[in-house]
Amino acid sequence: MKVVILAGGLGTRLQEETSVRPKPMVEIGGRPMLWHIMHFYAHHGLNEFVLALGYKAEMIREYFLQYHHASRDLTVRLADGSVTTHGDAMEDWTLHMISTGLTTQTGGVGCGSGLGTRRFASPMVTA
Repeated sequence: MKVVILAGGLGTRLQEETSVRPKPMVEIGGRPMLWHIMHFYAHHGLNEFVLALGYKAEMIREYFLQYHHASRDLTVRLADGSVTTHGDAMEDWTLHMISTGLTTQTGGVGCGSGLGTRRFASPMVTA
């Protein structure tokens, strides 16, 4: 089962933080709020996530694209640029990051995002 997280809002109530980063990337205890939400679901066996991105989506994409290397020990061979990671992966998550646009309401799920129109039996989470 996939967990859909609406992570595209402007975060206007956290304006002092969200002027430089999207609300899902506001840190709590050294990690983004979004990571904590995903960690909660993964603890209960849900490891596949659909992130509906809008405002400052590039920051969320960049965080997760760099996550593998940023969260592990590395060996870099400067002669050829090869990178070897050491240790086990901390999270075994699969992420589907979709752009919903800056002005789409409620993350745009079902509005041409490739997910199709769906009714959800349980409440969705917004980050």
